[in-house]
Amino acid sequence: MSQPAQAHAPSGWPPEQSLPLNWDDLDAVSALVSHVAPGWSVELNQTCAEDSSIVVLPEGANDLLGPAFVLHRSLGRVRLDQFRWDEYRKLGAFATLDDALADMRTRLAPLVGPVRPRAALNH
Repeated sequence: MSQPAQAHAPSGWPPEQSLPLNWDDLDAVSALVSHVAPGWSVELNQTCAEDSSIVVLPEGANDLLGPAFVLHRSLGRVRLDQFRWDEYRKLGAFATLDDALADMRTRLAPLVGPVRPRAALNH
């Protein structure tokens, strides 16, 4: 019986938490955004095999509605930044994507209305 091929990182490859954001991460961000800010969009941008970011944009990419949020991994941390009015700001570096999403949620919720209970996110 054949076994599925196992993907092994080459020697010297960064640890797992340093791997670029992926489709599973996009699903997690999309779930949060669809609950907190349903009119906003979420995009996975991959510049190369080693680099990707997830961008959360207000409706119509309208700066009047709020900033674009940018998530990416760097040096084993998940970075959260924002872009608004031609200004790019670093907001923080987090140990996990969940930690970065919690921070983004606190920044995003006031831009779109009342904060929904966290328990509503757990289906």
